[in-house]
Amino acid sequence: DILVIFFPLHMFLQIFLQLSKYPHNVEQLVETEELQCLIIGLTSLCDQTSPQWRHQASCVLKAVSSVPTNKTVAVAVFSFVRDTYYLSPALFTEFDTNNGVPLDQFQPVDELLALIADFTLLGKAELKVALCVPNPQPAGFKFDPPLTKGLAVKNLPAFHLLQASLLRSQDSHFCCQLLRTLQTIWEKDPANFFLLEWTVQSMAQLATRVCRKPLPVQKIFFSMLEMNVVIPGKVFYFSLFPFYSNGKSRLFLLFCRMIVHSTMLTEVLSDWGLLELLLGELRRRAKILRKAVSLRDLGMVPYIKIFLDDDQYRGPTLSILEQLAEINPDEFMSTAVGALCSSTQQELRLKLDLLLSVLRVLESPNTWDAFRKAGGFTGLLSLMVDMEGALSDPPNGDVWKTLGHQQLLELLLLILHIMALAVHLHIVNAHHFQTEGFYERLSDALLQLGCFHIEGHEWEGEKCSCPQTSDENQSSGFFQFVELAEALAAPKSCSGSPQQNLPITLQMCIRLLSHLDQFATGTYSPQALKLGQELLVYSVTLRIICLFFMLYSKFTCDQVILHPGAVTVIMTLLPHVFAPEDPQLSMEMQCSLAHHILSMVKSERNRQIMCEGGLVSTLLAHCRSILLSPNHHLHLPVTRIFEKLSSQAISFLYLHPLRQFLCLGDPLMCLADQTSKQNTDAESSRKTLKRSFSLLQPSTSFGSAIPAHQIVSLVSMTAPRTFRPHRVSSSPAFVEFDMSESGYGCLFLPSVAMVKGVTADSIATGGIGGECRGFPPTSGLSFTCWFQINRFSSACDSHPIRLLSVVRHMSRTEQQYICLSISFSAYDGCLVISTEEEAFTYLDMMEPEVCSPTSLPSSLRFRCSSMLVPGQWHHLAVVMAKDVKKSCLTSAYFNGKAVGTGKMKYIQPFPGQFVSMDPTAVIDVYGLIGTPAMWKDHAALVWRVGPCHLFEEVLSSESVAVVYTQGTAYLGNFLALCNTGESSSSLRLVYEERVSFGINPAVSTLTNVVQIREDYNEVDCRLIAKEMGITSRDHSTPVFFLQNISKHLSGTARTIGAALIGRFGVRTFIPKSASTGFLYVGGPAVVLSLVAMAPDDSSLYAAIKVLLSVLETNSAMQAEMNRINGYKLLAFLLKMKSNLVSHRTFQLALCLSSSVEMSCGTGYLQDTPAFQALLSDSRNAVVLHSMDLLPKLLFEFCDPAVTLQRVHIISDIITLLLKAHMTSSDINRYHQATVFQSLGSDWFLLFLQAHLHPSTLKLGLVLLTQFLSNPGQQSSFREGVMPGTLIEGVEEPFVIMDNLRVHPWSKECLSTTCPGFDVLLELLVSHTHLPQVYEALAAVLLGRSTSHMTLDLDDALQELIESQREAPSQQLSVEAAMTLLELVKVIISQPLSADESDSEAPWEVQLPASVMQFLCLLHNLRPRDPLWASPKFLRSLASVVYPVEISEVCCDFMKLSYKLSVEFHCLVFFLMGTLMDNVVLFCRTVLQKLHSGTFSGEPESLLDFLADQIMVVRHRQTAFTKCIR
Repeated sequence: DILVIFFPLHMFLQIFLQLSKYPHNVEQLVETEELQCLIIGLTSLCDQTSPQWRHQASCVLKAVSSVPTNKTVAVAVFSFVRDTYYLSPALFTEFDTNNGVPLDQFQPVDELLALIADFTLLGKAELKVALCVPNPQPAGFKFDPPLTKGLAVKNLPAFHLLQASLLRSQDSHFCCQLLRTLQTIWEKDPANFFLLEWTVQSMAQLATRVCRKPLPVQKIFFSMLEMNVVIPGKVFYFSLFPFYSNGKSRLFLLFCRMIVHSTMLTEVLSDWGLLELLLGELRRRAKILRKAVSLRDLGMVPYIKIFLDDDQYRGPTLSILEQLAEINPDEFMSTAVGALCSSTQQELRLKLDLLLSVLRVLESPNTWDAFRKAGGFTGLLSLMVDMEGALSDPPNGDVWKTLGHQQLLELLLLILHIMALAVHLHIVNAHHFQTEGFYERLSDALLQLGCFHIEGHEWEGEKCSCPQTSDENQSSGFFQFVELAEALAAPKSCSGSPQQNLPITLQMCIRLLSHLDQFATGTYSPQALKLGQELLVYSVTLRIICLFFMLYSKFTCDQVILHPGAVTVIMTLLPHVFAPEDPQLSMEMQCSLAHHILSMVKSERNRQIMCEGGLVSTLLAHCRSILLSPNHHLHLPVTRIFEKLSSQAISFLYLHPLRQFLCLGDPLMCLADQTSKQNTDAESSRKTLKRSFSLLQPSTSFGSAIPAHQIVSLVSMTAPRTFRPHRVSSSPAFVEFDMSESGYGCLFLPSVAMVKGVTADSIATGGIGGECRGFPPTSGLSFTCWFQINRFSSACDSHPIRLLSVVRHMSRTEQQYICLSISFSAYDGCLVISTEEEAFTYLDMMEPEVCSPTSLPSSLRFRCSSMLVPGQWHHLAVVMAKDVKKSCLTSAYFNGKAVGTGKMKYIQPFPGQFVSMDPTAVIDVYGLIGTPAMWKDHAALVWRVGPCHLFEEVLSSESVAVVYTQGTAYLGNFLALCNTGESSSSLRLVYEERVSFGINPAVSTLTNVVQIREDYNEVDCRLIAKEMGITSRDHSTPVFFLQNISKHLSGTARTIGAALIGRFGVRTFIPKSASTGFLYVGGPAVVLSLVAMAPDDSSLYAAIKVLLSVLETNSAMQAEMNRINGYKLLAFLLKMKSNLVSHRTFQLALCLSSSVEMSCGTGYLQDTPAFQALLSDSRNAVVLHSMDLLPKLLFEFCDPAVTLQRVHIISDIITLLLKAHMTSSDINRYHQATVFQSLGSDWFLLFLQAHLHPSTLKLGLVLLTQFLSNPGQQSSFREGVMPGTLIEGVEEPFVIMDNLRVHPWSKECLSTTCPGFDVLLELLVSHTHLPQVYEALAAVLLGRSTSHMTLDLDDALQELIESQREAPSQQLSVEAAMTLLELVKVIISQPLSADESDSEAPWEVQLPASVMQFLCLLHNLRPRDPLWASPKFLRSLASVVYPVEISEVCCDFMKLSYKLSVEFHCLVFFLMGTLMDNVVLFCRTVLQKLHSGTFSGEPESLLDFLADQIMVVRHRQTAFTKCIR
């Protein structure tokens, strides 16, 4: 201000202009708001309207804006000019007259461009254009500039500034920002496009330059064209014509998209000749293909290959070869792979170009076979092997030093991605890569790169340790390391901070491991790889597949492993992830990687996949020291991985993994062959010493005992994983069908039967055996199978579980017919058995055959939905006994028990409508287990099928029970079963000629159709090839083939087996448990050796635990234990180690002696030698009582198969136990039912009266649960009780129970028998405030008994829910559930005891919420229980959720529930979830009846009635909603 006063204005202006040349002065002027003071000073001396002031102010602003400072100054200057325009446009006019400032001096920022865009709208002169728009245009189009929004373009110089900058600039990002700015100007007013186009022809000018700019700029330009669908035809033509010679592909894509949106553009294409250009391009492409064929036919390809070595001609050469790949992919792949293998280390650019070309060609599925045949995998691995030491720090070799780590790593990542693409989508390539040892070779090649530490290193546990965090945090730590490595690899990363100090070798390791992880799971990163100046984008196919598996993993909360070999490579590299300069960080990285793999094998599916991939052998080979050293920082996660896998399968090969695990560290006599002889004379040594080693006293010259941590691992590997009996709960070999991936998958059984005409002997047939097997069987048939449902179909799909479909076809006809189907319905879970002849075609074309009316149905439905428990193995048997007529008696058995019987039509003799057979015709019959490709239907269903058998004989109910008792592990044809009685003779269920087929995935092989033709016959080979969609000469596609285990039996011809059909969503698994593995390494003697060498109590306990688990889960081990008198040896060992036998060890010995299945909690004395050997001393009676052996022995009397000799033994043992130690609980167990029957049910109700003390009430509730836990007693209690019977029968009742006589019973209950639950409800109404009441009712609902009551209701209910997950009980009690709901209704009808202002919910809100939450959880756990469909229960539930009379008390309760965020809304959700299935079924049934014309009245009247009822419900719902609000 002082300078302005004392200096002349022009002198001050000169000084200011000189100072403004320095950026620092200008920035300080703006930041301190001195610019504003300067402008104010100038205005105080001069008139604002004077030209001199405008010129001086413009000079000041121009001087400031011309300095190359940061964008803040520029934005401030232009903002000042813009904001003053509406007050006085003089400054803008002066600024505009002085040509403003060149834009190139500033950085391209959005704020600056937005300001210039605003400048285009400032001005007085309107743009004048002709009001004519040439045709063609959309109908109703009209242009009227005077009707603009007031934001029309007025300042052409500002627009010229943007346009000129766009035309001159070559920067991709800047050009994109300029185009977006132009698009915003168009969006300001619809007329702006026409004003600019007819004034300056902007589109044509931009098109001439944009066609030569980078691809992102062209994308935005085309999007602007698509946005303006009213572009005149001439403008459209001149805007696109420059692109014809530059970027035709994108131009054609634009045409396609725009024509779809506007058919008007077809006229433009035709009028301006663009259509001819398109046709010409098509002709040119066709000529290229023809020329490519000509080049190939003329032998020009070898001459074209010469130009690959020249950088200048490599691009066109590869383009020609890629065109040839569309015709002959084999030649291209051989050329590309050969060039890769012959390239030198210096030719990195050649390798990248060739790999990119291969990647582009691999987008076509037709090239995947060619890549494998040309040795593509071998070529890629040779590139890796040639890069030995390239990633070491510093790189080994002069060539690698000149290239740098980043370029070499990008080449390696590109190689991995090509491998993944070639393997991921092609089953043949995946099988080839797995079986030919490419994963092992890949591991070796990666280890030699130099970034993985190969030299031995001793870890110092005291100096370095892994962080003690959870598995989830450790797993996420792996991805944090990946993000850090990728951030450091970015060009602008800053590695100076200590947190980002990651050694270069570890960076390389973690990025390679990350891509191997993506290889394994198929979840490839959506980011692109930058290879020099080019951008590698994933192919469309790969991106779609990756997106599918990423979404699948997200929805299933499970990271599915697709290629287990990649995980084995990661585990091979795990011990070598180490940098000597930072051992602590190396250990943390190793721990994160190990926990990441551990998190991947948490699911059972991934464990089984990794077992098939050979990870167990990899761990034993490459992580040997880790498994052996308990103090190793990786011991815990690696051991847990090994245990999880070994619990599923441990193979029985010559080099047995179980034997390798037991021999870790060379214990005992493992090194006996390598030790030197102590005596030179071998003969004298044998005379003086017969045995040189003892388990009890091992010599120091040999190895030590097996350590305790290995024995504990054996416990984890052999222990049962379920609480059900192991015989029927252990997983058999199975085939899994996941309908969410491909929608289909089945087992195809060719030539199940074959019916020949009398003169058709010359026709070739399939199968194996003698004469053709007829169909249908004359006397009937029986089908049995084991199956498991992992996930049911969702509500939006309806995919049934097709256990068996028999299809037949008559020669010389096209149509095939289904004659027998056994399935579970997706709607209601019913078992559906059908013999209706249906045409085998696509689902939307299937219609039932029109047959003559008959009194017998062609299908039966049996309700068994409540028995279908997810995750459990079930056994189904369907028996069809043919009658004299064309009918049969069909019976269904579920888990050995009959579920229903019905009469139905038997399978007709001929397919379809045929009533006779041509003498020269043949009827071939085949079977399907699962969903064939023709019935493809995506659904959430996941299920497994195990052993299946088809018998041409009618099995009795006793025979079905015997089949079920054999368990899931049975492998045979039921021809020589072990007799459970005293006789040692075998039991035969069927005759061998009556066995049609037996399919067990345990007897399977991986073969191909050519081998099937050589082993069996041509017919079955062709049938299987046709079903798989391959040729019968295909010798590369793997075929998982399940052999017919009855093919060797005598009789007519049988099917050769079953072929697995399907690519995605089908898999097989053959469990090979560690318990069975002991049979291959020495049997029970090996486990007894663990007991013998146990040095302490923990080792002894773990060894006996292993023995118990092995004997419990393997009947062959039990037989071998008895054969070698193993129990006597065990008793001797325990006697020798009596000082180590603790109480818990003795409990395990008791379990051994009583043959208790600890997993299911039941036990029985079937192993008399074990009991006699281990527990013959009566001094153990106290311990025997603590093990609850007495009830287990009593339970043995209930076994129908118990023999008289066993009864005497059990009686003697019980007598011994009762004489030695008797308790009061023994009497209760021995006479429990008698006590309840003698006292009567009303005696227990006396303890529930309102005047009694709560402690008395609690004991009464405990007794009540004990009483009602028995189904028979609950049934009698439900029918009725006579209150007061005990008091009337006692002579002095008031003396005995004086405290119970205060309140008499109601008059209604004294004279008649009342339903027990009604009386119980009347008594419990006065105890609604006690949580123990609801706990007891919940226990009765589940059929459970309680021995104690807790104060926390939520904990008690949660414990009951957990008990249902472990072992589902009997059917839920409807009356108990109704009683619970009635008590809830009573609570919500009472006034609240707490103030609404209280922050804590009162008991009136907490108790109903807990009860309803319990019912919701129970519904989710057991959705198919009949309780949820019971009308009584639904009425009670509806009366609670929607009371008929909405009282003020109910409204207060609901308002408080919402205020306190109590889960009261779960009532509504629960009711809706329960009723929804019934509503959907009702609507579907009504619709079917309307279509079939069942209702005699008009359909409109029925629909009107339903609509009226819905409106009544809606009115009540509205009133209810208003109340709670």
